[in-house]
Parts: sequence; C-alpha cells; structure tokens
Amino acid sequence: MFDDEKQLLNSDGAVEKQLRPHHEQLGRATRFRRRTVTVLLSLAALAFVFVAPALLPRAPSTSDTDDLQSSAGGLIDLTRLFFNALSTDHLRTNLEYYTSGTHAAGANKTQAAHTLEYFKKQGIDAEIVEYFPWLNRPLSQRVAVFNSTTHEVLFEALLREDAIPGDPASVDPNNLAPFHAYSADGNVTGQLVYANYGSNDDFNALEQAGISVNDAVVIVRYGKVHSSVKVHAAELAGARGVLIYSDPKDDGYTKGKDYPVGPWRPESSIRRDSVLLHRIHPGDPLTPGYPSTKNSQRIDPDNAVNLCRIPSLPLSYRDALPLLSAIQNHGVAASNISSSWVGGLTSKVIEYWTGPSTLEVNLENRVEYRTVAIQNVVGRIKGWEDPGQAVIIGNHRDAWSSGASDPSSGSAVLLELARVFSELGKLGWRPRRTIILGSWDAAEYGLIGSTEWVEENIDWLRASAVAYVNVGAAVGGNAFAVTASPVFQNLLYAVTKQVPYPHSNETVYDVWLRQSLATSLDADASAKSRPAISPFELNGDTIAFAMHAGISSVDMGFVGSAGAQHSNFDSFKRMVSFVDPDMQLHLAIAQVWGLLAIRLADDPVLDLCTMCYAKDIRHIIRQFEKQMRLRRSQPRWQTQ
Repeated sequence: MFDDEKQLLNSDGAVEKQLRPHHEQLGRATRFRRRTVTVLLSLAALAFVFVAPALLPRAPSTSDTDDLQSSAGGLIDLTRLFFNALSTDHLRTNLEYYTSGTHAAGANKTQAAHTLEYFKKQGIDAEIVEYFPWLNRPLSQRVAVFNSTTHEVLFEALLREDAIPGDPASVDPNNLAPFHAYSADGNVTGQLVYANYGSNDDFNALEQAGISVNDAVVIVRYGKVHSSVKVHAAELAGARGVLIYSDPKDDGYTKGKDYPVGPWRPESSIRRDSVLLHRIHPGDPLTPGYPSTKNSQRIDPDNAVNLCRIPSLPLSYRDALPLLSAIQNHGVAASNISSSWVGGLTSKVIEYWTGPSTLEVNLENRVEYRTVAIQNVVGRIKGWEDPGQAVIIGNHRDAWSSGASDPSSGSAVLLELARVFSELGKLGWRPRRTIILGSWDAAEYGLIGSTEWVEENIDWLRASAVAYVNVGAAVGGNAFAVTASPVFQNLLYAVTKQVPYPHSNETVYDVWLRQSLATSLDADASAKSRPAISPFELNGDTIAFAMHAGISSVDMGFVGSAGAQHSNFDSFKRMVSFVDPDMQLHLAIAQVWGLLAIRLADDPVLDLCTMCYAKDIRHIIRQFEKQMRLRRSQPRWQTQ
C-alpha cells in the first residue's frame, strides 16, 4: 500500500471519529428512513441483476448461441468448449509444417499462401496484405586474424553451423549465411577490443579503465541489450566494426547439455539478428511513419535515422574463442573491471581481457540491399454486437531458419485458434467484438510487417482497437513470461488461474507466481504477492501497436531454454526432443491466448485495471529513483 493511500485511510478514520457523536444524535425517524432507502436500493439492485440480462441486445441465433453468450454462466461453458476443442495433434501438425524449411522475410510466400487458405478453410474472411520494404541479404563474409607486419593469416573463422545427424533443419540448402539484418556493407580492419555485452555502461567502463575502442573492431557477447544497441554504442565510441558472439555462460554448456544431447547452444551455433535501431522507430527505414506500399515515396538510405553505419557480424563461440585468445594478457583483465565481464569460456583455458590486441582483425560483410515484397496474412471474425470494436491477436511468421520456437510455435498456435474459433462458430458462437488474426512477415528484420500494417491502418486502430495480444515465440521453455500494459493485470491473473499447467496439479498462474518469486529482486511486498508482469522490452510486434497507435498490448509465451534462438538448431527435432515433446506447453499457451482473446472480445464490460497502471507507474518511478541514487554513489564502471 502506498503512503498516500495509508494517509487517506487514516484521515477517513479521523473523520469518522469526529462524525460519530453527530450520528448518535440522529432521531429514530431518520434511521428508519435510511433503512427504508437501503432496502429499496437492495431490491432495485436484485431486480437489475435478474432483469438486465433480458434487456441486453442479443445476436439472432440458436439456443446454443444464447447459452454461449449468456454472461457469466455461459462464459464458463464457452471456456470448457474452447478447451475441449483444442488439439495437440493439430498443434503438432501445424508446427511440423511451419518448421519444414527456412522461411526468412519475403521468402516464405508458400507459407503465407498456406496460412491464408487455412484461415479461409475455417470460414474466416482473410487476405494477404503486401508491403515493399528495403531489406538486405548476405553475399560474402569473412573474419580473420592476421599479423599486420608479415601479413600472415593466423586464424580465419568458419562462419558456419555444423550438420546434426537426424536433424534436417541443420542441413537445409536454403539456410542463410550468418549476417545481421540491416548491417552496413563494408570491409574494415583494426585491433580487437572486448566490450562485454556492448552496453553503454560497458563502453563507459572501458573508457574509465583507459581502453580506447577508436578505430578498433569490437567483440561483444549477446544478451542484456539488443544487438542494435551494441552496434550503435560501438559506433558512437569510434569503433570500425562489431562482432557479436554467443557465450556459453549465457545460453550454452554452462547451463546444461548442449544440442543434440540437450537443449542448450552448441559450439558452432550462430545467432542471427537485426541491428535496425527499432527503438528510434521500427519498420521499413526508408518509409518512416508511413506504410511501404509499392508506390510509396522512399527517403535516401543516408538519411535513415535508424540504421547503424558500421559493419557487424554474428559469431559462434567456436569462432570467438581464437579471437578472445588473441587479446589475452593485453589491456586490462576483465575481472578487474567487474566479475560480470567474465564469460563461460574460462573452461577452455582462456582469460577474458579487454585488449586491444597486437594482431589485426579483418571483418568483411558484403550484403545486397533491395526492395522486397513481404506478405502479412490478416483474418477477420466479425463481432455480432459491436463489430466496429476489434481485438487483434498476432504472431510473426518469418524466421531466420526453421524457427521452431521463434516464431513457428506461435504460428502453430495461431492456426489452431483459427480452427477452434471456427468450431465454436458452428455451435452458434460469435464474438461480441471483432477478432483480427495477424500473421506478420519480416519481424526478424525490425518488426516490419506489423509496423507497416499499423501505419497503414493507424486511424482505424486508434478509433477501434480494444487490445493487441502478441505471441511471438509461444514455447521456448517452461517458464511463463508476460510483458504487458498494467491494465491487463486482473484479466491475465483470472485467465491463467483457469489454465492447467502441464504435468502438474497446478495452474499456469500458480507456476508463474512461484517462478516470479524465485527470480524477483523486488523488495516491494505487494510485488511478491502476485506474478510479475514486465514492462515492454521494445523488441516485439507489440511496439507499433502500443507505442505508435497507443493500443494496450500484451506479449507472452513460455521461455527458458533459449539455446538455439535464431540459429539452424531451432528445429522441430530439438523442440520435440527437449522442450515440449507432447505439445502440452503449446496447448497451455493456446488456452491462455485463446481465452484471453475471448474475454477481451466477449466480456460486456472489460476488466481493465486503470489503478494497476497508476500503481505500476508509481513503483517504476521509485525504482528509477533508487537506481539513480545508487549510480550517483558509485563510479560509472561499477554500476553495470
């Protein structure tokens, strides 16, 4: 409870004490009149409870529809029918289809057509909506260590992922070479400097330690901040190029057995990513603020404010190991800056140092940019009472590889929701408000598909959208995680209390609460009594809806074993071997996602908690003030 709330309660108590003598002086007639009014109001309330449902507008329908749309009791029946209609067999079939090959942005037209036909087969009005953003594709890449005096090449990175026996995704001929979406084309050479995670604080720490990154090639590890932030921070510090590798301390063998023996990232795994500065603005960089239709006017790439200007490449830790060895005993020991700078490769008999190296590193990143057609698939289930109001549910379809977890698990669930909503429709159900289903393209490049659609429909969305509910990676582990507007707190808690958690006697809410308590660093007692709902992290398809259109949004899924993200090993085989063998986690997220959509589309009065919003803002401000006090009391390099 906040201090001002306590004061309000205390002041109310003082007022009550002051008024009590006056209350006791009221005559018997006055008390009788009050009781009479109370009884009459109670009778009126009871009458409203029983009569109001009959006065509410109803869709012309069969008796089955009436039962489904009859307020609280009907909602329980609808929930049961919805849960019973979901099928793990269908979820598995959908996932197998979406993971049957690499489907990068603009190169998955067959899957777009399949999604469209699936929606139409369920009787859902659907269409493909095309946009034409500026995208890059890899041509050639090179990372080499050489002696600048003798020009002898001492090491050249393989820049490829191993084939895994029995996993066809690892040998798909359409697998992409390692590269970064929207990376700058270039060939640069410089001494190597290690900058931990590449955050602004990390570059400040290097400066405090007397290490310059000017004209250097910087090597950083994935995690903590988005890849675009790493490259941009290095650019601002004067670096010539950036290499980003996956350290085993973050998602490799230090977490458990690596793939194919376990779920964690193996030594050859390379995590592709985007370095578009989508925190400045997501979407096509050449059509800022307006949709990239075929005939849209485009700005010059040199004027695009959300592009990094230095080349970058992703690396496996197998390729990073010789690079980190080249800077060992040069500069400052990373452990002298902070223990958090030391990664997991110490088991490979190396120490982490800052550099700069005496040897030179050559980074070549040749990419081709061109305008590419991308395809969103948008379905529509028209509401029966208020079709002008819409609840939008969405998932991105494009992937860096087969993308079993990210995003195909979500795509599989989206198709299943379309099928089950259609099955409920055959029983006479229709949502009170319209439900929009969005299968977005080119999200991995910079949330392109969803952003362009929002930009094209911005006026309608601001007037009509009730909520946007996104599930990007539905199943990546067994821990339920949510980022959302605080107004959804009560509704999310209510929905997750109705969904069984797989292979347990608990609900998703129960496990979510326990996992939140185990990882929470929040000292606020009220925060420990409920599961954690995180603020938006600005890296999902919710951004354009929430930040540009101002629509209250939710992003959720099961997370945890992220050891294959954006690599060739995020495959169907890995998913059914280690993450969700019986598809029960897929079923659970389908139940949460679908039930939340039904509640948002069907509840006569939405349970949106505005007070939760106010309390969260107060809490965030207090946490921010606490962090600022801590930062002012310590040197910058100690506050990471």
